[in-house]
Order: sequence, then structure tokens, then C-alpha cells
Amino acid sequence: MKILTNPWKNDFLELVNQSKKSIKITSPFVKNDVCAELIKAKSSSTKIDLITSFKLMSIYSGSLDVSAIENIIDNNGTVKNFPNLHSKIYLFDDAKAIITSGNLTYGGMLKNFEYGIYLDEKSIVKTIVDDFNSLSKNEKTGIVKKSDLETVKNILEKIPKSTSPKLPSFEIETPEENLDIITTPVEPILSSLSGWKLEVFKCANTIPKQVFTLNEINRFEDHLKKVYPTNQHITDKIRQQLQYLRDLGLLEFLGSGKYKKLWK
Repeated sequence: MKILTNPWKNDFLELVNQSKKSIKITSPFVKNDVCAELIKAKSSSTKIDLITSFKLMSIYSGSLDVSAIENIIDNNGTVKNFPNLHSKIYLFDDAKAIITSGNLTYGGMLKNFEYGIYLDEKSIVKTIVDDFNSLSKNEKTGIVKKSDLETVKNILEKIPKSTSPKLPSFEIETPEENLDIITTPVEPILSSLSGWKLEVFKCANTIPKQVFTLNEINRFEDHLKKVYPTNQHITDKIRQQLQYLRDLGLLEFLGSGKYKKLWK
């Protein structure tokens, strides 16, 4: 075990280079410049599993690069979305770990004062691996697909740049609750969705509260039956589409049948 403070990028890349099977990471903020180095340093047989906080506002503000997510997916990696993520965990072959305050960004690895530990004690690393795997399978965790990225890019291209509050030019490494909601005209989102996703989004958008319940959106069943009269499983379809909207960074699952809109 040893303490890691900035800069720790070289320590990270050395462990990446040594990994033969897997690299598992949780990081809310991810930048493509670091991901490019990560992918270049790893063995072609080593798989990357990333859990991040895939929110439209994080992408809009520049804290999370769509290109980084795309780069990982294109290199046979898996990216999952857990909106309430704050941890930064780096696992190498399920045998070595870094627990740190630093995100997968140059700010987190080089610029900011971050503090963490490297460890390879088997029982502790196993616990961290188990926790990662549990988070990966959590009901609030969704898979980010390549098609999701295209939809998100389409939405962001249509959102006026002056719509949301301008953030400081320095890199923000600690998510704040009031920064996770993007203020935007609804038209860019509406014009980027289609089919069931569009209809369920419109239903959610008409609910005046930022946080709504499954019961509240299920009240639109009669309306959706008129739109899709041949569908006999409206309730299941609504839940499925809520999952899709989560995977697009538009919703956060709060648990106990509650959902948070990440736009207003």
C-alpha cells in the first residue's frame, strides 16, 4: 500500500500497461485525452469497464466527453451509467487498485491536488471488486450504447450555447446537485427522439415537478393506448422507455419508483 498524490498519471499508465485481462474504473468525469492514453497503453486483450455519471449537463458543461465514451466502446470496452456516482475507483486485473479523489481527467491526475492510495492486499481488493461488480449490476445502472451517443450528440448540437449557466473555465472535479440539470428549450430533445421514447418523454415533460413517481407517469396509460392501440403492455413499455431515457442522460433513477428529470 502507498499514498498517491498528484501527479499520479504515470503510476496509472504503468498499471494499465501491466494489466492483461481487465481495467475497471468508476469516474463521474472523463476526458478523451486521458482515455486516448489509456487505450494506447493497454494490451489489445485487456477489456475496459467504465462506470460513469452520464448526464446531459455533464456533457454540455465539458466535464464528460462523449468522444471518450465513444473511444472506449469502439475499443471493445463497456460503459455504464450510474447517475449518482461520485467514487473514483481504478482496478487492474482484479488484483491491484487505486482509490482516489481524482477523476479520469488530466485535472484529476496532473493539475488538481488529489489524494488516494494504491493497494494490492488481496482481501481488500476483492471487496472493491465485489463492490464494483455489484454497482455494475445495480438496478439504477444502465448501459451506454453507441446509438445513445449519436442521439445525445444530436440533442447537444441543437441546444443554444447560451441556454445553461456558463461554468468557470477551470475544471470542476466535484459534482454539485444544482449542476446536474440542463436548462434548455425542450424542442432540441423532442426533435432528436422518436417513437416510444418521444411519447414517454412528452408525458414526463408535462409533469410539473422535477421529481416524479412511476404512478404519476403511469397515469398517461390511456393516452399512450390511443397512440399505440395495438400494444397490450403499456405499463411495461413505459418502464422500458424510462430506462432508455436514463441511458440518454435525461433521467436519474432515485429508487422506490421515483425519477428525476435532468432537464427543465
